[in-house]
Amino acid sequence: MKNAFLLALTLLATSALADWLKVGETDEGNFYIDPASVRRDGHLRQVWELTDLTRRDESGELSRRTRVQYDCKRGQTQVLSTSTHWEPMAAGKTLVSVVHKGHWKEVPPDTAYAEAFKIVCAP
Repeated sequence: MKNAFLLALTLLATSALADWLKVGETDEGNFYIDPASVRRDGHLRQVWELTDLTRRDESGELSRRTRVQYDCKRGQTQVLSTSTHWEPMAAGKTLVSVVHKGHWKEVPPDTAYAEAFKIVCAP
């Protein structure tokens, strides 16, 4: 419970400070990264990503904020944590906050994720 509370506080504090860079757009919404949040560890990178939905989904969410890790050497990504929000740009009430165990998968080509990978993994 304490870890979930600390994660929620971190998510709230960092979303207010983020300077989001739009890297893609679909019918579902706009996709952003926060370049200032990139953390490097060898060929691994972590970054905050944000999906701003065009319409509210059935759970009430209008935006989703995700901590992602990229393996720049292998071209893979994994989700570390996610929070869903009532308002656009990760604002308003946090509906769900989840820490993931992580599962590596290939970065899909020709997507916003591929654009994020290029930016995050740039030397």
